[in-house]
Amino acid sequence: MADKNDTKTKLLDAAEGFIVQGGYNAFSFRDLAEAVGIKSASVHYHYPTKEDLVAAVMARYTELFSQLLPDPNDNVLDPKRLLKGFIDGFKAKIVDQKNMSICTVLASDKRLLPESVGRELAGFYQLKLNWLAQIFVRLGYTEGESALVQASQLLACLHGASILVQGTNQPDFFDRALSTWRQLSG
Repeated sequence: MADKNDTKTKLLDAAEGFIVQGGYNAFSFRDLAEAVGIKSASVHYHYPTKEDLVAAVMARYTELFSQLLPDPNDNVLDPKRLLKGFIDGFKAKIVDQKNMSICTVLASDKRLLPESVGRELAGFYQLKLNWLAQIFVRLGYTEGESALVQASQLLACLHGASILVQGTNQPDFFDRALSTWRQLSG
């Protein structure tokens, strides 16, 4: 018998892939079951509803992402390098992989999302905004509410640039759009 956690991981992985490729409504439990090699009823055993499943996908995504973020207040770490790493990491995960961010895709489906999925999505964005704001404070460029505004501007630029690359099929647009932010990161 397969390990229950292994099946859950496979379901989360498959659901994340479906979401990145087509959004919240891009798949059914039958599609998931087929992708993982189980019966549709087994998907319901692990995740009674699609809302439960997609909320779990986002919760896992947020947790894994937060584990990758270095402590923004660690004085041993250079905040310019942290900012550069954040930008480079976004580019490597989204632009270089020729994907849309799962968060961008879900945000475009916001009107379709159940409340719990919307909360998980908002939590992910808030994690990134708070982290970036702390980096901007450490860089001495801004503080308080201004740091959060600057963080939102960078995040909007990252997501907008990734959409521009997808829409034009010209990857160099990402670096052009991020040129000012790259100057801040040294």
